[in-house]
Amino acid sequence: MKRENLKGEVLSEFLGTLLLIMLGCGVVANVLFAPRLNGFGIFKTGAGYDWNVIAFGWAMAVTIAVYVAGGVTGAHLNPAVTLAAVVRRGFPLGKAIAYMIVQVAGAFCGAGLAYVIYRGNFIKDGYMNIFYTGAANDSYTLANSFLVEMIATAVLVLGIYAVTDVQYNIGMAANLWPVGVGFIILMIGLCLGGPTGYAINPARDFGPRVFAALIGDKAAFSGAYWLLVPIIGPLVGGVLGAIIYDYCIAPNLPKKREELAEKESVN
Repeated sequence: MKRENLKGEVLSEFLGTLLLIMLGCGVVANVLFAPRLNGFGIFKTGAGYDWNVIAFGWAMAVTIAVYVAGGVTGAHLNPAVTLAAVVRRGFPLGKAIAYMIVQVAGAFCGAGLAYVIYRGNFIKDGYMNIFYTGAANDSYTLANSFLVEMIATAVLVLGIYAVTDVQYNIGMAANLWPVGVGFIILMIGLCLGGPTGYAINPARDFGPRVFAALIGDKAAFSGAYWLLVPIIGPLVGGVLGAIIYDYCIAPNLPKKREELAEKESVN
C-alpha cells in the first residue's frame, strides 16, 4: 500500500466515523433534550421521541457514513469490522492499527461536534449522557451485557458479509449495500439494542467516552464495564460473525460450491 493511498484511506475512515458519531450522538441528544418539543402547548418534554427514533437515527447515520467512506476503504468505521477483516480476509495488520486509531479519533471528534451542536441544552439542562452506552438496568450483569454485545456484533458482521457478497451470495447492488448495512443497524437496535444500548463498535463507544470524561463525566471509566462490554465484546463478536459466515454460509452457496468442485477436479 502506497503511503499516499494510506493517507487517503485513514482520512476517509476518520471522516466517516466522525460523521457517524456526530449524527448518532446527535439523535440521542435530540431524544433526551427534545428541544423542539419543550413549551409547545399540548406537547411536553420528550413527547413523540422514543427508542424508535434513536434506532432509526443511528441506522441513517451509519448509512450516510458508509456512503461517504465506502468507495475509498469499504467503510470499516468500526474496529470490530477491521479486526474481522484481519482475521478472515488477510487485511494487513499495520493498516488495521492505523484504521482503528483514526476510527477512535473520528469518534472523539464526532462526539465533540454533537456536544457543540446541542450545547445550548447542555447549558440549560445540565450534563446528560448522550455519548456512550451502558446496561439498561441492574438486571443485566456484566457477563450478560458482554454476551449481548458479542452476539449483536456477530450479527452485524455476519449481515455485512452477506449483503456485500455479490460474487457468491444474493448480495446487494454496488450502490445499495450501504442501505443494507443501515437496515442491519436498525434491526439490531430494535431487536437487540435494549440491554446494552448496542455499542457494537469499540470506537463508537470509546471515543465519545473519552470526550465525556474530559468534559467532567467522572463515571465514564468507573468499573470494568467500559472495557469488557463495549470494547472486548464487539471485537470478539466481529470475528465470530466472520467465522460463522465463512464456515457455515459461504461454503454452501451454489456458485461457491461449483468453484470448489472445479478446483478439485483440476487437481
